[in-house]
Amino acid sequence: MTDCRRLARFFVGLAAFVSSARAAEASPWTLPRGNLVLAAGYNFQTASQEFFESGAARNYPLRGRYTGSTYVLGVRAGLAENLEFEAQLPVRLVAYDSDPVIVLARPMGDTSAPNDFSYYRNNIINLARSASGISDLVFATRYRLAVRSAPSAAFAFELRIKVPTGYQGPSGTFGDRPTSAADFLANATRYVTPQNVRDDVTLGDGQVDIAPSFLFGYAWRSRTFMRLDLGYNLRLGGAGHQVTGALRAGQALGDRLLVYGGIQCAFTVTQGRLLGISVAAVNPDVAAADYTVENLLIRELRFERDSIDVGAGLIVRLNPQAELNVGYQRTLWGRNTALVDAFNLAVAMRTSLLTGR
Repeated sequence: MTDCRRLARFFVGLAAFVSSARAAEASPWTLPRGNLVLAAGYNFQTASQEFFESGAARNYPLRGRYTGSTYVLGVRAGLAENLEFEAQLPVRLVAYDSDPVIVLARPMGDTSAPNDFSYYRNNIINLARSASGISDLVFATRYRLAVRSAPSAAFAFELRIKVPTGYQGPSGTFGDRPTSAADFLANATRYVTPQNVRDDVTLGDGQVDIAPSFLFGYAWRSRTFMRLDLGYNLRLGGAGHQVTGALRAGQALGDRLLVYGGIQCAFTVTQGRLLGISVAAVNPDVAAADYTVENLLIRELRFERDSIDVGAGLIVRLNPQAELNVGYQRTLWGRNTALVDAFNLAVAMRTSLLTGR
């Protein structure tokens, strides 16, 4: 077997987390018929900054910080020599912590509390939230259109579908009403109450994605590889559709180690529906004790998101059937998204369901 064919075989069973929280990574080198890859992965995310509709990243207000953990079980199965199926089951724990704050002063003539102390105690806004549970189920099929060896190259078509499991999707800071900044400002005392706090701490976007894409991979005799993905993400449920892409490259070092790096992006190309009003801060570094209504920044938040992420990592072959993948990813730029640092760990095991293979 040539080095290129060994490398192509090595790609077939790779675990995920090259650039996302997948437990079975898509590959233009599809699994041989009867082969099965079982994977388990963990992804930890943290962020203290976010991107708005434009401009550089800025701190979360009130010393805010987002953390998320995702545990993924995945399976890939070779149904034919050029066709494979993939499924993923993710369990997520997400949390947002920040300092509590009193946003609005007591209106003149308000009789909801006997004194100012009682009023302000009852109107402390706490944006800290957490959620846990099964996130989005993912199903994918890949059909290899072409393959060659010496050097090794493969070209495949993928159809990936993401389905939510019934959790509450994202909304504005105080729910999906009001739907305009003018309405919010005119009725702020009605909307800005502790019981209305919703924010967007959620297990996912709560909508279906249908994402066709093309995958191209090339491996040189030097045991260097390159992979290019180009796709379109049809995001249902009123979300803006996206054009997606990824470019990855790596080098095998001996028979047990592969290092890799890459970049991936997603750009919204259609307008998403209005999620609600997001209440941010003109100056996010103002302490909670110094907050005034003049520091509130009212944004009409749409169901749209762009991002450019870079990542790197290494894959260690533990034995002929098992591999360990360790990686890191960071958001370089985005729109309506967090500046995330992500750390990934996955183990994948390959077996054959056919005797003699």
